[in-house]
Amino acid sequence: MEKNEEKPVLKRNAFNILNNKNENITFIDLSNQHFTNLNNNLILPIHLCEINLSHNSLTRVPQSIMDLTNIRKLDLSYNNIEAFDDVPSFCHIIEDLDLSNNNIHSPPYWVWAASPKKLVKLNMSNNTNLKDEYLFEFLQHKPLVKEVIIHNCRINKDYKLIATFVNAKSIQLGNSYTLCKANAFYDIPFKGLIECINLEKLNVQNTFINSVTAKIGVFEKLIEIDLSCNKIDALPKEFCTLKNLEVCLLSFNQLLYLPEEILQLQKLKVLSLNNNELCMLPNNWSNMKNLKSLDLYDNFLCDLPEINNYDEIDLAQNYFEEPENYVYIEKQKKIRLKYSEQRYCGRKKEVVKEEWDHTPNLTDDELQWNENENNETYQNRPSSTSSEDWEAEDWWVPHMTAKSRTSPQSPWVMFIQKKINEGHFCPIDLHKEPIDKVSQPKVFRTVSGQFDDYSDDDN
Repeated sequence: MEKNEEKPVLKRNAFNILNNKNENITFIDLSNQHFTNLNNNLILPIHLCEINLSHNSLTRVPQSIMDLTNIRKLDLSYNNIEAFDDVPSFCHIIEDLDLSNNNIHSPPYWVWAASPKKLVKLNMSNNTNLKDEYLFEFLQHKPLVKEVIIHNCRINKDYKLIATFVNAKSIQLGNSYTLCKANAFYDIPFKGLIECINLEKLNVQNTFINSVTAKIGVFEKLIEIDLSCNKIDALPKEFCTLKNLEVCLLSFNQLLYLPEEILQLQKLKVLSLNNNELCMLPNNWSNMKNLKSLDLYDNFLCDLPEINNYDEIDLAQNYFEEPENYVYIEKQKKIRLKYSEQRYCGRKKEVVKEEWDHTPNLTDDELQWNENENNETYQNRPSSTSSEDWEAEDWWVPHMTAKSRTSPQSPWVMFIQKKINEGHFCPIDLHKEPIDKVSQPKVFRTVSGQFDDYSDDDN
């Protein structure tokens, strides 16, 4: 709480603060007070710049707050607010608006329609009831907000609101913990996000991403990207066209390799690849001169990379002996300070398959036959359809013979058979009279004259 040094220190959250009308008060904390509303006649300090109303039970924004003219930061998080559509008096003054963890059905309309000139940060995260059907009027406006936080709202790649943040420099669509209400996009960039070409920072961790498409190259201004905790198994070469990228977080994915073009990211300073499935690094990896932090913990690497170029590095849990010198250990400590989970040291234990680890129903000869069957140069046994083949010398030479097996039944055939057994389908073959004749009987007409009757003759 800011106040004139000549004034006595006032009790936190006490309402005598408000009644004294201290014009020098710029910040008030009214959090955790179980408020359901504020008195509309309540007069707040005219120079109030920041107010914290988080962790209450507000269902709407109080009118006494709406009438304030100098609010730069408003924290309404952890309430039960459903809507905030009316334009407040501080519309073009506010810089930071936090509406996270509420019950909002649609975003604050005034942020789009009135385009607050100074609004930098908008937090709408953890609002799981955001609806797409309310957004038609929103799509006509492009808010000026620079930083958007909208993780854990159960939105997907078809959520159209994302496309309106064309002026945003930073968008956070995911966070470090997984919840059932997490956003789900599957592909990156998706349709709405691809409009935000001015992004410098993008966070999509824990958003169920399976693939990074070639369109990722549209984010030419991107400096930091967080793709960690997803299911990405490869990066397109277009990812390596992000020339301004300095921080790249790809932890906890399923990457098997990195494209050779990644060496083009010469501005890259931080690269996190821990907990992937990397078997090798690109050639000339040491050419990334600006890379100072490299995390390769828990991969499948067999070759020890150079460690002298880095300020921070972790190489534990790979298929090589981890360095034990003092310099490496100090570098490893620096990188591990960033993580709360426990990490192990040393070499990863190799999982060796049993020598006879195959289907027990197949003999060694049958396994060899299956292998040869896929080889185009393998000569099959001569046909036995002709007696001339029996007289050939090759016929009596021992050959590998595959064990005859019935080909698996089609799932569709199995489905039909199941329905027939349940009595839902009636097979055509069980009709005493063909079903096509029952459904489309022949028309017999009486005609005059003498002629032979061949109506039942199939010819």
